[in-house]
Amino acid sequence: MCGIWGHVSFYNIHGAVLGLRREPGIWPAMAGLIGREILRRRQAESRAREAEKLCAAAQAEATLGRYMVEMRTNVNNALTTVLGNAELLVLEPGLPATVLAQADTMRNMALRLHEVFQRFSSIEKELTVDARESGKKAVRAGA
Repeated sequence: MCGIWGHVSFYNIHGAVLGLRREPGIWPAMAGLIGREILRRRQAESRAREAEKLCAAAQAEATLGRYMVEMRTNVNNALTTVLGNAELLVLEPGLPATVLAQADTMRNMALRLHEVFQRFSSIEKELTVDARESGKKAVRAGA
């Protein structure tokens, strides 16, 4: 077998066993080579651990996102009920000013929440379109 320096053979590989021959001047280079390989291995393992952490975090966020999408209709229905009742209270004659102020606050907060859920819907549609476009590009690239 050939070594890394041209035709000089200073090692033999038999299965998982690497046999090295003692040749003058080779050992410092071998030590450097082995050291670099150990460092590369450690760096690769570190990157793999970091990727696993990022993947776990992304999966948790994806689970939360799926739950939000599934519950959006239920929350919107409850929000519509709160908003409608708050608007009816504001229109009710003879209520004390504090009750009207609280009903108006409920109405305003319900409108804010409605805007947040509208943004969720917009983001979902954007992601769906992006995924569809990415799929089309992948099909075109594969063809």
